[in-house]
Amino acid sequence: MKRKFQEKGQALILIALAAVGLVGFAALAIDGSMKFSDQRHAQNAADAAALAAALAATRQEAINPVALSVATTNGYDGGDMNDVTVTAEDIPEASGGCPGGAAGTEITVTIKSQVKTTFARIVGWDELENEVTATSRGCGFYRGPLLNGYPIVGLNNYNSIGHPDSCGFTTGHSHSSEWEVEGGGVYSNGCAYSSHAGAVDFHGDCAAAAGAAAGFDCQSGGQTSLSITYPDDIDAIMPPNPCGPGGIGLPQPAPGAPFINGVYCVSDLDAYTSEDITLLNATLYVTDTNFDLKFAGHGGLYGSPTRDGGYAGSDPYEGYYMIVARVDPPCQDFTHGDQVIEWRGNGSGSFTGTILAPSACLDIRGNGDPAGMDTQIIAYVVGSNGNADVYINYNPDNNRLEPVYPAVTLLR
Repeated sequence: MKRKFQEKGQALILIALAAVGLVGFAALAIDGSMKFSDQRHAQNAADAAALAAALAATRQEAINPVALSVATTNGYDGGDMNDVTVTAEDIPEASGGCPGGAAGTEITVTIKSQVKTTFARIVGWDELENEVTATSRGCGFYRGPLLNGYPIVGLNNYNSIGHPDSCGFTTGHSHSSEWEVEGGGVYSNGCAYSSHAGAVDFHGDCAAAAGAAAGFDCQSGGQTSLSITYPDDIDAIMPPNPCGPGGIGLPQPAPGAPFINGVYCVSDLDAYTSEDITLLNATLYVTDTNFDLKFAGHGGLYGSPTRDGGYAGSDPYEGYYMIVARVDPPCQDFTHGDQVIEWRGNGSGSFTGTILAPSACLDIRGNGDPAGMDTQIIAYVVGSNGNADVYINYNPDNNRLEPVYPAVTLLR
């Protein structure tokens, strides 16, 4: 006789195993999505807290209370189900951590959170844990030099070495002047030209040009990443015109008289041809649209720029020796243009401060003091149309430094 085996109980086992699998999938789908959602929420909270703390640091406010308050607002209050920690590390001045050598602070916010499970409890997971971090940096106020700190900047974007006198920087194709430039290199917004190798000694720096460069011992042409959009980039840094009704500008004194303590409105620059121009804590703001100022062996530029003009807030004229209002069209070369300055060796004297003449041609035919002019020269065309030697010894701290306000960055 054959016996029949009963198989009814096997279905229950299969159902039980399937149920466990279904619960596992439900735990993965529901509890896993809850963990992922909390992780994203916690990361956003940590990012916001770190940025708020960095902003507080730039304002010299307490960091921890600000970070914890933002985290609490976003649901992470350091209670039973989460923990928030804030750490800060100072960035010393001149360490390179912040632009311009400014001091700063690096803040890290860490959030640990627990997510209560539903289906995962069946397999022994009552809670799931997340841990996220966010790091920010707050950098303080600093002052930086204009246009990447080049002592000589020619704004003309003309780019043909075949016509060197029209390059943004040129030593002149038929002259033997020699330049000594310390404290930085030379930049041209178009071509840059030197009449012969060694005509410009950069003392370790270099000539850079948005266009072609030729004739320098050290040259770097095609630097389009440094290109200056003319005139928009220049208009953005031009100080306000102090002349006119309600302006702070002072009238220009008689030729030979010094400019002392203030910003002076110069409407007749040619009046100072072959005269000494001496500044003592002063700035020249030239409104003259047509001039051909010459120092042909007599007269020249002397003295120091505005250091404390008493202007409310950040003084927009501080560090400027001379500012020349921009005209359109700009000067094209030393013989074709409405704004030309030619100075030739001004005895044993020198001057300090930035010259910003965005549409002028500056023909520098030597200066008498071997210590050099402590200046940054920014003009449409800068160079020499003669044979005398030029000495530039640029120190950014003695020239125009543009204010750069505090900034915060989320690092990671």
